[in-house]
Amino acid sequence: MLEGKKIVLGVTGSIAAYKAALLVRLLVKEGAEVQVVMTPSAKEFITPLTLSTLSGRPVLCDFFNSGSGAWNSHVELGLWADAMIVAPATASTLGKMAGGVADNLLVTTYLSMKAPVFIAPAMDLDMYSHPSTVRNVEILKGFGNHVIEAAEGELASHLNGKGRMEEPHNIVARLKEFFSVGEDMKGMKILVTAGPTYEKIDPVRFVGNYSSGKMGFSIAEECASRGADVVLVSGPVSLDCKHPAIKRVDVESAREMYDAAMAEFPSCDAAVLSAAVADYRPAVQATEKMKRNSGAMTLELEANPDIAAALGKVKTGRQRLVGFALETCNGEENAIAKLEKKNLDFIVLNSLEDKGAGFGCDTNKVTILTREGKSEYPLKSKKEVAKDIVQRLFRLFVLFFLLLLPLQASADGEELKAVVSLNASKVQGTNSEVFKQLEEALDEFINNRKWTSNTYEEVERIDCNFSFVVNSYSNDGSFDCSLMVQSSRPIFGSSYSSTAFKYEDKSIKFSYQQFDRLEFIEENLDNNLTAVVAFYIYLIIGMDMDTMGELGGSEFLNRALNIANNSQNLGDAGWKAGSSNNNRYSIIDDYMNGAMEPIRKMMYKYHRLGLDTMFKDAAGGRKEITEGVALMKKAYEDRPLAYFTKLFTEYKVDEIVNIYSKCTSDEKKSVVETLSNINPSLSSEWDKITKNNNY
Repeated sequence: MLEGKKIVLGVTGSIAAYKAALLVRLLVKEGAEVQVVMTPSAKEFITPLTLSTLSGRPVLCDFFNSGSGAWNSHVELGLWADAMIVAPATASTLGKMAGGVADNLLVTTYLSMKAPVFIAPAMDLDMYSHPSTVRNVEILKGFGNHVIEAAEGELASHLNGKGRMEEPHNIVARLKEFFSVGEDMKGMKILVTAGPTYEKIDPVRFVGNYSSGKMGFSIAEECASRGADVVLVSGPVSLDCKHPAIKRVDVESAREMYDAAMAEFPSCDAAVLSAAVADYRPAVQATEKMKRNSGAMTLELEANPDIAAALGKVKTGRQRLVGFALETCNGEENAIAKLEKKNLDFIVLNSLEDKGAGFGCDTNKVTILTREGKSEYPLKSKKEVAKDIVQRLFRLFVLFFLLLLPLQASADGEELKAVVSLNASKVQGTNSEVFKQLEEALDEFINNRKWTSNTYEEVERIDCNFSFVVNSYSNDGSFDCSLMVQSSRPIFGSSYSSTAFKYEDKSIKFSYQQFDRLEFIEENLDNNLTAVVAFYIYLIIGMDMDTMGELGGSEFLNRALNIANNSQNLGDAGWKAGSSNNNRYSIIDDYMNGAMEPIRKMMYKYHRLGLDTMFKDAAGGRKEITEGVALMKKAYEDRPLAYFTKLFTEYKVDEIVNIYSKCTSDEKKSVVETLSNINPSLSSEWDKITKNNNY
């Protein structure tokens, strides 16, 4: 479990420093790479030469190398490591870490550390029990550090009591346990909302609440620490994200949070909605500061969009949705009603009646309610509560994939499990019923149509999302929409999926009258909307079949190409051959071009032979994916202006970086050179693969 892990070991000036030698040896034996950082006083107890010999790396003690003048970068160490251990940790070092006193390389490395930190204190029993030490340990725990409590026994003073550094083999066991859990959400993507929302009254005043965001940020950090990629949509708070796997999206109002959540959720496996979203906003927002007058002021409020209800409506069978309920009375009754109404998988109830729970506190007391029952938890730190919530969420995924039976699809369009959403928030003052009926018509058109002659079981159907945003609408039925279309396929043997296609179609112009039924005749493309949707469905099905068997999707990809060729006169630039190098016509023209056949072969190598293999054989899976990337390189060299190769790297960038960040230098070099040639605009992302690795 520690194979390939990069560990920074901090050694301080304690008699227990002699144990660091055994700790280094055990870590190296487990396959870890160990970089020792010592305080100046630690060298009085154990020599750097001993630890350098055991670790196979020069020991770092000072900010600068006195011989060469080279800087020992604590920043790079913070990015390099998978974990940091401070063992032994003296009372002095604990105080410096808690107070941010950066007067040596070890503490500056700790302050720069992006990875989890483990602390194993060692000192005499009176020092260990002193209130200042107890306070510093609690502060460090509050920062999210993992404190490995000192053991009892004979101490250097020959007294007996608590203060002995935990034995090295127990520290290694603790690390192994952490990483066995720490990667159980790898490959999953989680959306978390946090903090308050502010609804402007005028440029200087707002309607808001007291939420600090601490609960949501703790949940985001816990998900990331277990290997998940996290999108954190946060209202106005004064908190910082620590984990590099967290993508933060800052918003202010409920409408901004709604738009961000709706945009991110289709690509996520789950969402945890811990934000305290304002239910109402001022109906009119003054553009200038409102002046006080002698009379009373009446503030008219209107409802904000309900984020939980909206996500509950578009949630697929593979997604999970968690809500929060902060109540002051009838808590369980109100929470259960919210659970049902908003299609949540479980809801976290906390009450302002409980001391130490709710806004502004570092602690919380919650009850998790499901349709089957409830679990009550005592008052804990919000970091510990976050662990309970995330563990419950993870159990839902485990149960889903263990118990899921291959049920036969009941709908005619059984190839797809499509989620269709239409967001008309940009268009004000029109008949919203038209938008609702168009969304329903699109859902029926996509999901209740037989697109292939194949028979699919539930677990084989393709997950996809069609998210429309109305850019403009006229009462004559003229629409201009943008469309985000995305499909994913399961990684067999695991609990997560991989994006197989993703594209934002900037503008689709079409006509739709209220109560129209959407029809599609391939030989007579008189409706641009159905032509676009059918095009993407055939493209998705064809590409999915290419991932399952080499060149397996030709029939449906040719149908998509025929639609593109036959749609040249529909008056939409997205169909025009040569009108730009980044439209839907370019995608299918590239993908089906003879020179691009290696791209289609790459899809099979990358997904079926690569990702599916990685679950059981990481090295074998990376080998297949590397060979797939080599095929992509050949296609790029034969057709360098092709748009699809660039598009593929854009929507796969996070996945590719994640796959190759922990692999061999040769694999990194080959892949990074290829990807940098294909898409140099993402060079900063590709650089993450080789960060701090000299190959």
